[in-house]
Amino acid sequence: MSRGFLEGNLGGWPSGTPETVISLIMVFVVLGLAYTIYRLVVARIMDNIFRRFSVESSVAVFWRYVALVVIMLMATIMSISFFGELRATIYVILGIILGAIVFMLILGSKDVIMNALSGYALMLYKPFKRGEMILVDGKLGYVRDVSTIYTEIVREDGVHYIPNAELVKRSFVVKPMDSLSKMTLHFNVEVDADVELVEQIVKEAVKQCREVAPQPEPEVYLVDINGQCSKIKVVVKVVNPKKRLQAKSTLLRAIKEALMRAGIRVV
Repeated sequence: MSRGFLEGNLGGWPSGTPETVISLIMVFVVLGLAYTIYRLVVARIMDNIFRRFSVESSVAVFWRYVALVVIMLMATIMSISFFGELRATIYVILGIILGAIVFMLILGSKDVIMNALSGYALMLYKPFKRGEMILVDGKLGYVRDVSTIYTEIVREDGVHYIPNAELVKRSFVVKPMDSLSKMTLHFNVEVDADVELVEQIVKEAVKQCREVAPQPEPEVYLVDINGQCSKIKVVVKVVNPKKRLQAKSTLLRAIKEALMRAGIRVV
């Protein structure tokens, strides 16, 4: 019995069982290490890049998943070397499985892929920007957002979500923004506040408000200074003039909260 156990043949177990178990453990260690590197290094670097270039959240999530899949796939291929003589068979099986997965994903998400590619084309060539007014199919509307799948256009009857693949096939006319889309805000800050810092905070707050167009950049003016406060005037463009009051309220709250976080008191 002792001899059979030492040779790995006890109870019908194959002689390579201990080596196989060790190989599986090493595979899980490699995969765990790869995921840890992704979370602690790669994901943080990508987040910094996305914040620096103001990449929208849906695009950022897509590229995070792509990076994770690539890293885990590379780790899987590297870990196969632990299986010795079974490597060739595992490579074939892995190739068949990956090929089937890719084929099913392409077949099942053809429309999503086309919309995503069209969305990237719209974001790259920028025939229109958020906040601009466009005429599509004879109907006028304001562009509220351009994502990887849909373009959101605000019209009188509501928000229309047009798939990007359909939008790039249609002819559209970009209209100049009319005077009704302009919105003016007034607020006061403490008299010794840094006006340049206030301007930066206002521009960052505008980027977070979807009802306000990021382009053209908001105009921030110091209109008056007295013994108690500095009076600030902000001019922005709203995406939907009919929601001017809602946009004004949302933006004022965002500016106030951002100023308070920066230690600047609104008076």
